[in-house]
Amino acid sequence: MLKEDRIRGRLVRIEVGEAKGIGWVAVGEIMQGLKHEEGLLFEAEASDPAGAETRLTAEIEAYFA
Repeated sequence: MLKEDRIRGRLVRIEVGEAKGIGWVAVGEIMQGLKHEEGLLFEAEASDPAGAETRLTAEIEAYFA
């Protein structure tokens, strides 16, 4: 699943997929923000896709808090 979302004013491309042995992994890439933020990658794991995306969003929000 691939989608784009705005988190704390930054455009983030989010991809969620299943990884063998560890459950679901969500990866987020900053697509638009300050120049030095673009391209930053974030990753979160969970037992279900919604949980992985929720954890990823929380991690990104905390980073830019």
